Amino acid sequence: MHGEVAVVTGGGRGIGLAFARRLASAGRRVLVTDIDESAARTAAEEIGGAWVRQDVREVDGHRAVAERAAELGSLRIWVNNAGVLIAGESWRHDPSEIARSFDVNVGGVIAGSHAAVTAMSTAGGSILNVASTAGLAPVPGLAIYAATKAAVLSFTTSLQGDLDHAGLPIRARALCPDVTATDMVHDVATDPGASILFAGSRPAQADDVARAGLELLESRQVVRAFPRSSGAVARGTGLLPTLGLRLSASARRTGARRQRDHAGRD
Repeated sequence: MHGEVAVVTGGGRGIGLAFARRLASAGRRVLVTDIDESAARTAAEEIGGAWVRQDVREVDGHRAVAERAAELGSLRIWVNNAGVLIAGESWRHDPSEIARSFDVNVGGVIAGSHAAVTAMSTAGGSILNVASTAGLAPVPGLAIYAATKAAVLSFTTSLQGDLDHAGLPIRARALCPDVTATDMVHDVATDPGASILFAGSRPAQADDVARAGLELLESRQVVRAFPRSSGAVARGTGLLPTLGLRLSASARRTGARRQRDHAGRD
């Protein structure tokens, strides 16, 4: 692994930071990117890596990140983790919020993947796109977020087909974590539109998600849900949307009750 470089977008906190820590512990030089310059710098200092401020909506920025990675060593892993979440009835979202969600969650993944493919080329490497179980099943209240993550899944599997057709030794993988204890989830803890996120008993931990993602890079699977039990439920309800909508309605009620209970304790 000496000289191998890994890029992690949105690596300043949450799941991205967990990826950065694990990759650094495995002996890779990690380039942390984040729109929050302070968070990127702090994360890089913690793990002994490098950092750049990056807005993943800017296509040229991904090329610049790839060039910076090349200065550090041989780019072998690129984790497209940066994302945003909006909750509530989809028709009530401001058009700018919707555009931002697609620009970050989908456009950022596509631009990052293309920059990684160009940089890795025939030398090979791995691209990990962080999607969500929300992209597998109906998740009322998170329609826009779910749509972006479904797009990430579709893009990733098709990208792998393109890579295979081109004969490039690059793996494209999509990880679909369930609700995870991160700032992004915490920030919508009191949002009624996000109630479905709080229906489960316990959220996943960011470090466990990162571990599952790095394991996926070493496997032949293209898509993996974490935890697997959540993935099985999501896939089932995705195939049976009528049933899925009934179950999700019940989950929203449970989540809303837990939100109220938590607010009462505060």
